[in-house]
Amino acid sequence: MENFVVIPMVDDNQFCGNIILGPTVFPQPTKASLQELIGIKKSQKAMAEYLQSLKVMSSWKLIHASMLLFYIIYNKMLDFKVIINKNNFVDEGKILQEGMSDKSIAEVLQNATFHQDPAFEKQIYQNITDGNTEEVLLYWKAYHQNTDFKFGKLSKTSELRNQKNRKIASITLSTRAAIAGGLHPEIAYTLGDIYIQELEELQNIKDVESFIEHVIYDFTQRVDKSRNMKYSKIVRDSQNYIFKHIYEDLTLAKLAEHVLVNPKYLSNLFKKEVGIPVTDYIQKTKIDEAKKLMSFSNYSLLEIHALLNFSDQSYFTKVFKKHTGLTPKQYRNRKTGV
Repeated sequence: MENFVVIPMVDDNQFCGNIILGPTVFPQPTKASLQELIGIKKSQKAMAEYLQSLKVMSSWKLIHASMLLFYIIYNKMLDFKVIINKNNFVDEGKILQEGMSDKSIAEVLQNATFHQDPAFEKQIYQNITDGNTEEVLLYWKAYHQNTDFKFGKLSKTSELRNQKNRKIASITLSTRAAIAGGLHPEIAYTLGDIYIQELEELQNIKDVESFIEHVIYDFTQRVDKSRNMKYSKIVRDSQNYIFKHIYEDLTLAKLAEHVLVNPKYLSNLFKKEVGIPVTDYIQKTKIDEAKKLMSFSNYSLLEIHALLNFSDQSYFTKVFKKHTGLTPKQYRNRKTGV
């Protein structure tokens, strides 16, 4: 009636002890089952009370809890069937019937057996950390086109929801990888939040797949740029402020006030280190954001220029064409294939 799982702790080939999950019990003990199991002697009353005090958990759930803990500790996914075959559980059929239908059981077993290779996945995020723009998407595409394994399902109700959940996890891991590569944490976390919000707006799987490739590459490119650009703290703080307040009305005076220097000094320093005036950098950053909104949102051009605090539609069009060579309408039509 009792169940428990023992996970040995090994560090550098040295045994450090065990982690024990349990004990649990299933099914919930009844008076009749306890009498049948331990009899009705008064001396067995303590045992009966002990069994009744245990957490009720099916063997199926206990096994999967142990698989999750093992993965957290060792970053390795165990095979569900192997666990059953090598341990003292009741027959496999009974365990499986506790959790789900035969069809979904088969899917879970298949996924558990052929989960993605953590080493392959790790290489993708290492490319982000290294700022390796040449290889990151090659690894990403090879990883997702690999037929040797299947990805686990994170939603039973909708394949779109399933894909979004997986991509949210990818964005989170990409954010951490970018920070490890030297991208300013505030920029990385803000980017991650924005990307998740934009992802949730998408309505079909094809757009989700295209969007995540953009996210992966953008994080990698930002890491690469941050490594190659050795700016002073004043300039870095100015860039971070522009990024965080991109939807506001940004001016040289506001930036100078934020970094506690004279506007003229900031203007000269910024142009010397970055190579373009502060105003051009602000415009370019806003136009880059506008391009993302055109590609991955349903905002109208009128809404986009208002969101980004351009004074009017005409000025927005003029600045957009200056930095892209296209009008906003031409850019959106090209992206949508119109």
